[in-house]
Amino acid sequence: MELPVSVQLRELLLALGVGAVFGLLNDLLRPLRRSRFSTALLDLLWCLTVLATLLLFALYAGRGRLRLFALAAMGLSGGLWLGLISPLLRRLQAGVERRLRTLGHRLESAVHFSRKNRKNL
Repeated sequence: MELPVSVQLRELLLALGVGAVFGLLNDLLRPLRRSRFSTALLDLLWCLTVLATLLLFALYAGRGRLRLFALAAMGLSGGLWLGLISPLLRRLQAGVERRLRTLGHRLESAVHFSRKNRKNL
């Protein structure tokens, strides 16, 4: 049984979106990967998420089948995400992290200053 082109196009567009979401999820989990344990745990979480998403995609969008063009579209959009958008997102994350560290240091020094000068009141 052949699928209409509109159904194949919808499946292709969904697959492109799913691949980009995989890349985004990878980028969002990257700052949390600090030690071997957290890296292994987050990689396992990512793999299980991808597996569950592929199963749901095959069951619902693919009408029971995971087609090769859908896998290729997911890989292509995930690769494009990691190659084009991910470097920008990493710079944004690094800037946010720097600002948060600066804010933390300022708060820490303010607390230290208030503790030090509390005796003078």
